Amino acid sequence: MITRTNLFICVVAVFLVILVGVAIYFLLRIRRASRATWSDIMGRLIEVDRNRIAVVALDLIDETGQPRENGASEIEPESLWDLVGGMNGLEILEKNCEVLIDLAAYVQRWHPEALVVAEQLRLNAREIQWHVARLKGAAQTGNLISSFPLYAQRAVATYYLMTRNLLELYERGNLAEFAQLEAVL
Repeated sequence: MITRTNLFICVVAVFLVILVGVAIYFLLRIRRASRATWSDIMGRLIEVDRNRIAVVALDLIDETGQPRENGASEIEPESLWDLVGGMNGLEILEKNCEVLIDLAAYVQRWHPEALVVAEQLRLNAREIQWHVARLKGAAQTGNLISSFPLYAQRAVATYYLMTRNLLELYERGNLAEFAQLEAVL
């Protein structure tokens, strides 16, 4: 028969194992990221059509990132699906968010002030994950068509702002990699 004390010890042991596992995972991730070279990071970036991204984003926001005054999207939902690339396109943007964060962390090695940009990119990436998760949930319930315009356009606009912030960081730092990054993003 299991006593309360034994049950408590088992629960605490399981909690500690999970806590140690999570800590090891993040330590390995940080270690891998700190050893990554510019080429390694750029090799993980999946190419997207930046002109389409700009069209979708600038329909919702202006160049400064502020919402447009009219508030209504002028892009038809069917066109939006094609411009974004559907769910596959959004999943690519979601994967690229991690690369953008790593690119900011790369600069942070030499310029500690890049921490602010890296943290903002992490928050933006979390927002994009949230939008994509909502769309995946909508797909499971059969509501993807009605949900896609709202969540997809906001995710694309956030990704667009992430790329602009990263480019601005590299330009302010006067980094040699700026020209290559600008050509890709």
